[in-house]
Amino acid sequence: MKIAIVIKISVFLVLNSVLQASTIKGQSISFKHLNTANGLSDINVSCMTVDKNGFLWIGTSYGLNVYDGYEIATFKEQEKQLATNFAVSLMCDKDNVVWIGTAEGVTRVDADRRFHRVILGDTITRFSCLGIEETKTFGKIIYSNLGQFYYDNTAKKWVRLDWIPEKLRFAKIQDIAPFAEDKIIFTMDSIVAILDYANRRIVYEETFYPLLASCKVSDHDIGIGLQTGQVKVININTKARIREYWLTSDFNGQTINTNLTDLQCAANGDLLVTTGFAGLIIIDKAGKITRHEHDPLNPNSISTNNTSRVLAEKNGDVFVATNSMGLDICNIRNKQASYTPVFTNASGELYDNYLNDIIEDKDGSIWLGSHDRIIQWDRKKNRSKYFYYYMKTPLQGLRTVAIRALCFDNNNRLWLSALGGGVAVLNKAAGTLYKIPHDTTKAPALISHYVHDLLPASDGNIWGCTNTGIFNMDPRTLTVNKMDNHPLLKPILNKRSIALYEDSHQNIWIGVVGNGVYKYNKKGNSLVKFSVDDGLLSNTCYGFTEDRNGNMYLLSQFGFNMINREGKIRSYTKQNGLRYDRCFSILEDDAGFMWIANNKCLIKFNPVNNSMEYFDDNAGLSVYGFKAESRCKLRSGELLFGSQRGVNNFFPAELTNSPAKLNVSIYKALLLDSAQTFSSNSSFQLPYTKNTVHFFFTAINLLGSDEIQYQYMLEGFDKEWQPGIDIREVRYASLPPGKYTFKVKASKNGIDWTDSGNKVDIKVIAPIWQQAWFIVAAFILLSSVIYVIARYRNKRSKEQQEEVETQKVINYFASSIYQQQTVSNILWDVARNCIGRLHFEDCVIYLIDEEKKLLVQKAAHGPKNPLSYEIQDPMNIPLGKGITGSVALSGQAEIIPDTSKDPRYIIDDKQRFSEITVPIISDGKVLGVIDCEHYSKNFFTQKHLNILTTIASLCANKIVRAKAEEEKMAAEKIVIDTKEKMADVEMQALRAQMNPHFIFNCLNSINRYIVKSDQVTASLYLTRFAKLIRLILDNSNTKNVILTNELEALRLYIEMEALRFEKKFTYHINIDKSTNTDSLEVPPLIIQPYVENAIWHGLLHKETGGHLSIDVRLKNDSILECTIEDNGVGRDKASELKSKSATTRKSLGMQLTENRISLLNKHAQLNATVEIIDLKTNDHAAGTKVILKIPV
Repeated sequence: MKIAIVIKISVFLVLNSVLQASTIKGQSISFKHLNTANGLSDINVSCMTVDKNGFLWIGTSYGLNVYDGYEIATFKEQEKQLATNFAVSLMCDKDNVVWIGTAEGVTRVDADRRFHRVILGDTITRFSCLGIEETKTFGKIIYSNLGQFYYDNTAKKWVRLDWIPEKLRFAKIQDIAPFAEDKIIFTMDSIVAILDYANRRIVYEETFYPLLASCKVSDHDIGIGLQTGQVKVININTKARIREYWLTSDFNGQTINTNLTDLQCAANGDLLVTTGFAGLIIIDKAGKITRHEHDPLNPNSISTNNTSRVLAEKNGDVFVATNSMGLDICNIRNKQASYTPVFTNASGELYDNYLNDIIEDKDGSIWLGSHDRIIQWDRKKNRSKYFYYYMKTPLQGLRTVAIRALCFDNNNRLWLSALGGGVAVLNKAAGTLYKIPHDTTKAPALISHYVHDLLPASDGNIWGCTNTGIFNMDPRTLTVNKMDNHPLLKPILNKRSIALYEDSHQNIWIGVVGNGVYKYNKKGNSLVKFSVDDGLLSNTCYGFTEDRNGNMYLLSQFGFNMINREGKIRSYTKQNGLRYDRCFSILEDDAGFMWIANNKCLIKFNPVNNSMEYFDDNAGLSVYGFKAESRCKLRSGELLFGSQRGVNNFFPAELTNSPAKLNVSIYKALLLDSAQTFSSNSSFQLPYTKNTVHFFFTAINLLGSDEIQYQYMLEGFDKEWQPGIDIREVRYASLPPGKYTFKVKASKNGIDWTDSGNKVDIKVIAPIWQQAWFIVAAFILLSSVIYVIARYRNKRSKEQQEEVETQKVINYFASSIYQQQTVSNILWDVARNCIGRLHFEDCVIYLIDEEKKLLVQKAAHGPKNPLSYEIQDPMNIPLGKGITGSVALSGQAEIIPDTSKDPRYIIDDKQRFSEITVPIISDGKVLGVIDCEHYSKNFFTQKHLNILTTIASLCANKIVRAKAEEEKMAAEKIVIDTKEKMADVEMQALRAQMNPHFIFNCLNSINRYIVKSDQVTASLYLTRFAKLIRLILDNSNTKNVILTNELEALRLYIEMEALRFEKKFTYHINIDKSTNTDSLEVPPLIIQPYVENAIWHGLLHKETGGHLSIDVRLKNDSILECTIEDNGVGRDKASELKSKSATTRKSLGMQLTENRISLLNKHAQLNATVEIIDLKTNDHAAGTKVILKIPV
């Protein structure tokens, strides 16, 4: 029974559905078209998805496209990591990642819109993908010819699901669609199944044939589309057929099954069915079937009947893909206006131009005044009848004129005005026009051929306005009154009037170009003028309307004014709600709302709360803009508005416009050297040298993003929001260092604003000298420098004061020390002044005993010396022992703040707690130590150390000078003694040279020569003797003599000795040529003793003739070498002969000379040497050689 009942119900529903499908056409949805003309890469659209930012992704057979409501960006495989240009499926996951499935693989586009190729397993990149879906348990599932794969976060790769039932294998899949967070609907070739991924089992399965597609309808219902044209709604729990439809189409007069291509459920619950040749079919919840087919005369209709895929979004947007015309977009929730862009008569003649006026006759026909004809429009049959109004002109001959205004008189006769053709009345039966003639008995009946408006007044007359004023006419008698003698209306005479209106109080409102608005009341005989001075937006008014509350609306190019019954004027412009400035026409609907033609949109104005609602081409309206005063409210309440091309008509209560919420997004920023793309909140840094950024943003309304108002702000730079219309980029150049946040918001009406879904934080990195840490560091450094300088100055001032005081003390010590002449006095004076001047309690001065390596107390002041210049119980300290010994050994001064803590401390007479010890140093050598003590701890300071160090230095210098003075005196004494000894030695030498024996022998020899009467020899001998004695005496008076004189005395001596011994030996004196004897000085009588010794001890004992050789030469710049060589018997033979005379003379002469040389070397800082060499031949004595080296 249940099955039979279901079958009966199904049959009824099918028959009902077929009937509806064949009789109902839907034109309440307006479609927006995207194709190659808009930038689409190809017209064969295969798949679509919308990401979280509202961007529409479109897959085609030749490239991937992204649409933001303004323009299309295209990506192809050679440009990005696309597997191929032909996208089979598109899906945006919850993380705003877009997945692209193709027959060659899968590409993932991350949230920052970077493309990545998907690798299955470890290496597989080429595979066929039917689609990608998202589950809670496994995340993204890729449906490929290799199986179903999910991404294993542990293994970090795509892994195949090996538990998928065989009946759901890839080859049989027709379609996949999401059902729940872990359930996917599979449409196979003959079954529909729902797979539960969490429980790994099929929770629904049913057989149908031949299957096409399935979709979710509710939590328990799914929709199933069959290729035979059937659509079923099935309860998955009971498998009951909730609804069932058999879709058919007319083809050449025959009824055929509709070829279905896709099935989706819209946001409002309607089923969307795409077909192979029947357009888009919508089945609502009540079972009403509406067919949307292509109409060549309606640009808002679907672009083609060959539709292939459909995508439905939660906001009501519907995207219909075609194989030959691109993509169509609409919104299922919007009940839109009808739009008729083209009119056609019985002959097939078309009209698609603008309409100036619209009226309705008593029979319900619509009359349209156009630019060259009158159109009678039968809306039921959508057929029109044309009436032409011709005018004969001298130059152009017969031509049509533009119909400006239409009206009916009380007899239902149609009157019209033409621009250049005056006024005429239509004979509808005959189809002819009668032009109102001129009254030849008076002035011209019509004051101008250019009549802009006609008004059928309540008194039965027809009023008209022209380029030269206004007139009225009795339609019965055709009598014309041009108002030239009217007492009140004279101000309007000869002025161009363009609009007329009569309100409910019989006031006639007249719009005069550039001269304001006049309100004329015949009964009250009054004329009131309104102008910009009174609050109007303009002195030119296009038209008027009165609402049910008696408010008058005046339209102008700057907005509209509302004058209430009290005469108060209010203005409405773009600043308080209008989308555009210019207002063309206005009508009141049955609910009291005012509909205003605002350039290219209609505004629904609520006079009660001043709110505005906007309708544009998304609501099915013409995109070409409206015409002034081209509007009509029918008796049915339907509103008609004429446009630049065709007419719009709608019932106000049924027109709904629920535009999708604007998706405002900041999606890109161009930097000087790179680009940043983002789909969520983002941030980046810029160096101060590249501080320019170019932002790109958009407010995505996929049904049309024209005339969107934007406001943007760079917080930290802009002080307020920056406005603009359809601006989608902004550039900021030379941003100063700092932190900024770029924000955007958008609005369709300027009142309701939508903030961007993301914001971008920027940090322009300041140069190092402007960065906070640097400024803080610089401030700290500067403060520290100032502090240090201030502290230094204070310290320096204090130090200077201390230096002054210290200098006074030091000067005192220096003066006092200077007066002392001995070391002892110096030390005692220092010890005494340390106590008296520096307020120490004890001061002891030690000197070092170098031999004993001890510190010996030499002076003290305090308890150690109760008597002056006397130390009680003096103490000696070994070097290195105690504090004093350590300082003496190291040479480094020490301050001991607390002696109780220093184990080196040695108690002398009693314990004291502070000690300062300073070495007395001269030339790096420690001479002694100044040791001072005090009872208080931490008594001694750096100041004391500086003073004592200076005192120690002064003391050391004074000690050194005192010791030097003592040494000087000792040296002077030694010099005096040496001089005395030298004098003695020299006298001895003189005596030795001039000993009596020598003189006696010389005189005796002279006497012998005299006796022998050898006067010549005696005279020669005597002369030489006298000269020798003279030279010896002269040379003995000086410390040094020139070498020339010394050699001359030596020659005289040798000649005398040779003469006396009767030429027993010969001699030779050789002087080197390089030796200048006149410039060299030698000690006197330094060579003669060695010559004398050679003669007496060497040559006189020789039996044969001897020879004496003397060689003098300058060895170097400072040594004179004198060589005395004889060939005598030698020193050994001479000793054997023991000649007393010779020995005595040798001992005396040689010894004196050696003593002289020793004294000279020691006290005159000379380096004279004597070398005696025994000469031998064949081991026999052959003489003696003496080498005397004398510094010169």
